[in-house]
Formats: sequence, C-alpha cells, structure tokens
Amino acid sequence: MRLLLITAWYHPFIHPRAHRWTSIAEYWAAQGHEVHVVCARRRNCPDTAEVNGVQVHRAGFDSLKEVAYFLSGSTTGRGRVGGAVRQPGRIERIAMWLYRTFWKNIYFPDDACLWYFLARRKVRTLLAAQPFDALVSVSLPFTGHLVGMYARRCSPGVRWLADIGDPFTIQAQPLNNAFLYAHISRRLERTVLENADAVVVTNSGAVRAYREQFGDVTARIGVVPPVWEQSKPQPFSVREGLNLGYFGALYTPVRTPDAFLGLLNKTIAARPELLGLLQVHFFGEVFPEFFEKLNRAPGVQMHGLRARAEVQAAMRQMDVLVNIGNTTEYQLPSKVVDYLAAGKPVLHLSYTEHDPFLDFWGDTPGLLTVRVHHDRVADEDILRWLAFLEENTSCRVSQSACSGCKNSR
Repeated sequence: MRLLLITAWYHPFIHPRAHRWTSIAEYWAAQGHEVHVVCARRRNCPDTAEVNGVQVHRAGFDSLKEVAYFLSGSTTGRGRVGGAVRQPGRIERIAMWLYRTFWKNIYFPDDACLWYFLARRKVRTLLAAQPFDALVSVSLPFTGHLVGMYARRCSPGVRWLADIGDPFTIQAQPLNNAFLYAHISRRLERTVLENADAVVVTNSGAVRAYREQFGDVTARIGVVPPVWEQSKPQPFSVREGLNLGYFGALYTPVRTPDAFLGLLNKTIAARPELLGLLQVHFFGEVFPEFFEKLNRAPGVQMHGLRARAEVQAAMRQMDVLVNIGNTTEYQLPSKVVDYLAAGKPVLHLSYTEHDPFLDFWGDTPGLLTVRVHHDRVADEDILRWLAFLEENTSCRVSQSACSGCKNSR
C-alpha cells in the first residue's frame, strides 16, 4: 500500500505523538509499504529524506517557538533533548508573557496554525504526483486533522484515519480563545468525526467523552492504546540509595505535582532515616510554574527531556516508578506502556473515579494506587504507601544505610 501520514510532530521531536507514529511508520515501511510523512521542519533535518525506509517531507513550523529556534540555531530550548532544567531568564519570561497575552488569544485552531498552509501545499504536491491508498492525520495539534480534511477533499477516494491523542474541544482548559472560537472549534471537531472513515483514541474514557458531547457520530471510534517499542540499550546509572522516578511532563490543571510533593514530605517526616537516601528523578519538560516547587523539594533531581533509549534505561534503574494521574477521565499517558515494560513497582496517584491508567494496567501486579482529594493523599493511603515502599526497597535502603555508616567512620 501507499500511505500518507500527516503529523506535525515526528522524529526527532520528543513527544508521545512523535514516538507513536515514528514507530508505526517505520514498522509499515519494514513490512513493504510505501510510507510518506508530512511533518514540520526542524534544524539539521533535511526537508526531504528517506529515514529508516520512510519518506519524510518537512514543511513549515509547528509553532512560533520552533521558528525562533530555527532562526537562532538554539539547541537547548523547550522540546530539545539535553537542555538544562532552569528557571527562565528575563528575555524568556517576556517572550512567554507576550505569547500568553497576545498570540495565544488570536491563533486558531492552535499554535501549529503556522504549519497549516505549507503542509497543505506539500500534501497537494504528493497527491498530484501519485495516488495513495490511505491517509492518517494525527493530533495533537488539531491542525493536523485540518490538513487531513484538506487531503481528503483533494483525493475523495482515499481512506482517512484520524488518530486523536487528546480531544480538541473537550479539555479541562481550552486550547485556544474559547470566547472567539468555541463554536467553530466544536463544529470542526464534529466534522472530523463525521467525515473520517475511522477515528482512533487511546482509551475508552475518550470514547465516552466524545459520545456525551457529539452523540451518534462516535460510532466509528476505536481504541488503540499507546504503543511500545524497545530502544537500543543505553547506559544510565543513579547514585546509591532509594530512587523514585517520574517520567513525563506536568500540565496545569490536568497534571500537577502538589499531591505527590506533599506525600514526599510526609514520607520523610515518617521515615527521617530516608533523608539523604531518597532521590526523586523527574524526566521530562518542566514548565516554569512548577520549577520552584520541584527545586525546593527534598531529594528531587530534574533531568529534563532525554532520548527515548536513555529514558527506558533510566526506568530500569529506578526502585519505584511514580505516575501522577490526570484530573480528566479521557486522557491516558503514553508512558503507561513503558512502565509496564520496565517491570518495576509503580506508585500511582489517582484523581478520578474512572481512571484510564487503572483501566489499562488491569490486574498486572506491582501497582499501588493512592487516591487524591483536594491535592492531598489520605492518611490511610500514606500508611499503605510507606508499607509498599518498605516491602519493595528495604534491602536496597539497608545496604545504602550501611554503606553510609562505613563511609562516615
């Protein structure tokens, strides 16, 4: 088959959508299919190239931020592997204020709107050159589905699959100016659901949310959970002691660290011998609103964005993996499959009654779930956590404590 994939984010971009569709595209290519990807430009990536059997076509930029990085040659900004985690400087704070105050209030449908017309042009060129059997459009960003809708109009006979990472208009916080765009945003999302031959989401909670909002147009929605692919082994080591690891970004108001940091403080208060032994590793982008909270917390180390192979290696070095759940019931963090594959004990902070993380995990052992109410873990769950911690790490902590005693002598 000849397949066309439309996604703003593709390798080497670090994002769940990029990981998912880079893996699938390369798998299809290895099966003998001809796969073309239309994605956004990135410095040091050619506009057209064959990458692991996939024909990659880059056009336009997925955000103003990427335009600035491309022109300045920055390699350490947001979304870049290896960049130091720090509080933004004065110029960065001014840029973020301008972004939130002006650009975020006028762009539509999202900040990838800059990519729309150049992506359309590239898609039109590809469709004019040769027929395609099927096309896939990917969100986030929702702009990808608008390009997919345009491709369908150019080639009405092509089969169209819309892959939705997160709903567009069903959000805890609007993704654009709801006062200006709420009606048209909702109408466009309905149009995608009505016109795509198939729609894919990552969890059943998203299907329920779409059914409540759009009714019978959701009949063709299917669930395809996050995918996992083994990366090449890469060395990663941590210091002796008790190592907890959180992998992923935090987003206000969907996923915040407050309840976990409160649990961490109560853990140290109840087990003061862990002070200095307990290390909490945050892997992923840390936005400015969370930096000071994490920076002040005992034993917290912020590693920022890392390559996928390094992240998988780091997971296997942790004693306990931490998942901070979403406050929504229709979003499933893609790292759940990596957590399962790591085979490590997992602490899960659950915020909702119908929790997609728990639905996906099922009966697999090694999971401790603590419920969060008003950004606080209940006292009885704290006791369960302390017992779980001791059960899974007592040998490691004892060895570290003994080593520390010997060194002090």
